[in-house]
Amino acid sequence: MADPNRLTRRDFLGGVAAAGGVAAVGALGGLASGMAEALAAPRVSGSLSDVEHVVVLMQENRSFDHYYGTMKGVRGFADRSAIVLPNGRDVFHQPDSGRSDGGYLLPFRVDTSVVDGQDFGDLGHGWADQHQAIAGGANNAWIAAKSEMTMGYFARADLPFHRALADAFTLCDHYFCSVQGPTTPNRLYLFTGTIDADGTAGGPANYNPADYRPVFNWTTYPERLQQHGISWKVYANKEVGDAAGSFVGDYGDNPLWLFHAYHQDYSSELSRRASVFRTWAPDSGKGKDVSHVLAEFTADCASGSLPRVSWIVAPYGYCEHPAARPVDGAAYTQTVLNALWANPKLWESTVVLINYDENDGFFDHVAPPVAPPGTASEYIGGQPIGLGARVPLTVISPWSRGGWISSEVADHTSVIRFLERWTGVVEPNISAWRRAICGDLMSCFDFGVPDVRIPLLPDTAVLRKQADDTEPTLPPPAPPATGEQQVPAQEPGTRPARALPYRPLVTTALSADRQILTTTFANQGTAAVQLMAYRNDGQTDGPWPYDLAPGAQVADTWRIQRYGGGKYGIAVHGPNRFRWVFAGDANGAGAGVDVIAGYTTENKLRLTLRNTGTTAVEITVTANHYRTDGPWRYSLAAGQTVTDDWNPVAYGSGWYDLSATVNVDSAFLRRFSGHVETGAPSVTG
Repeated sequence: MADPNRLTRRDFLGGVAAAGGVAAVGALGGLASGMAEALAAPRVSGSLSDVEHVVVLMQENRSFDHYYGTMKGVRGFADRSAIVLPNGRDVFHQPDSGRSDGGYLLPFRVDTSVVDGQDFGDLGHGWADQHQAIAGGANNAWIAAKSEMTMGYFARADLPFHRALADAFTLCDHYFCSVQGPTTPNRLYLFTGTIDADGTAGGPANYNPADYRPVFNWTTYPERLQQHGISWKVYANKEVGDAAGSFVGDYGDNPLWLFHAYHQDYSSELSRRASVFRTWAPDSGKGKDVSHVLAEFTADCASGSLPRVSWIVAPYGYCEHPAARPVDGAAYTQTVLNALWANPKLWESTVVLINYDENDGFFDHVAPPVAPPGTASEYIGGQPIGLGARVPLTVISPWSRGGWISSEVADHTSVIRFLERWTGVVEPNISAWRRAICGDLMSCFDFGVPDVRIPLLPDTAVLRKQADDTEPTLPPPAPPATGEQQVPAQEPGTRPARALPYRPLVTTALSADRQILTTTFANQGTAAVQLMAYRNDGQTDGPWPYDLAPGAQVADTWRIQRYGGGKYGIAVHGPNRFRWVFAGDANGAGAGVDVIAGYTTENKLRLTLRNTGTTAVEITVTANHYRTDGPWRYSLAAGQTVTDDWNPVAYGSGWYDLSATVNVDSAFLRRFSGHVETGAPSVTG
């Protein structure tokens, strides 16, 4: 039987053909053609100790939806658990007062076969406009904050290398940037775990300071590694420095330049490892040759002298920051991977993490978790630092092969936490809130099942040539004309999904006088979780975050007679498409009815149907997705309670989407959608 995790040459050729006829080559970039099949089996202990090297490549300014919203199996444009705005439309219908075709703008494709989408420019991505767009979790002001181009996205044919790489390894679809702000603060979280929100060591750093000038004094994670004897290095081209449009230098993206400790002695090991120095080399004129720019990294891979931890910082031209082209970033990434793949012993023991510092100004539909007001070290000037918008993270290693999706909540500090787990070197700068809400990336791996085979990928040299030949003849991208909007299509199908630690639970109860609705949020999972409650009744206040440690529960009250005349509508969102909706009318005939969802020890979803009213009712449960039978009707006499169990693991790989209504009151609705975690791998919904 064929290995479903193997990206065959036929798959490769078919994918390339679908991408628009790009010439197909064995895209191992000079590796022997048989190497993909002939690599030696790795040393196996079946644990994290098999990892000997971690390489971190942080690219620039792309949101998850912008790059991967159409990709099969991810939480993308087909997300049925998307936020519903007060006007009743989902969050993909971003309010746009400038449009006459509905007053909204949908995501639209930047089709690189007909427009010059490779190098269209950046959008606003500062502290103020990022907060404006996310709007405290309402996530409904992207166009007002960023312009209509915020809704532009790429499809598979526009990013054939990026998509093929994600198909071959593991993609995280709940990975968020750390700050609702620009580049430098987010990179500071990657390298140090903080932006010094309390201002004790040169912060708070919620802005981009001048490049290369030391302004900060707190301890960085590379310093801690050095203190513990863990080898590390920053790989960056040392020619000319920060120059927009340049294919050499580091674009000011190495934040270690901003710390006084690295400027005390440029000849020190600390400064040399950090690629912080006194004088830049002149431009060699070889920047378009990606092998020249990455020569030092490639040489260290070939000689077996790669340090334990490596950070790679790309020049502007390769970093994918608009207007830098994604295709050039793909060439840079492929060169990094080829250097590792050319040394089988190195590859079998290496993890590569490729993430993006922030989203630029590009829309993403999943609202990030935000620190509740008063959270220590997580607020500046009354505004939450993060989390910011979703950005891509691709996890490349022998232990993450197979096109997996990890939907565990994570941010840039999760990279440090993975390094903590592996090295034992702790970063105390990371706030308690981030440690609770964000994972450590361990869910991305199965160390018991390594697969060292190298996937066949599109040849980025061919892709670059194609872009060079077509770009000058194409017009710039623009939003669709009036009346030509289309709902974006996502590739059909699912992907294998890693197990998650989440099991949230929400219940509601009316007070005896029907004045107050109490909502109780509980966490039966093994990791902390944030649930976000949204108004689902057309009102515009909220949303409200609720953080729950494992085993915890918290209650909140809603004075529904005061603000809604007894009517209420609440939608509670959580990780991995969790969305439970509660609607009703405390003055209606269904006020004495409730449907409560819970979990059994057998990993079933149990519905408890109650009728505390004085007359008989009929409750109908309908499956919205994942099964085609039903509906199921339950006749309840006054005072009667009925329970019934549902087995989503058996019929939907753990996924469920059930609605409950009552015959005597059209306002009553309970809708439960999400995934029952069992501790085992599953598939995406």
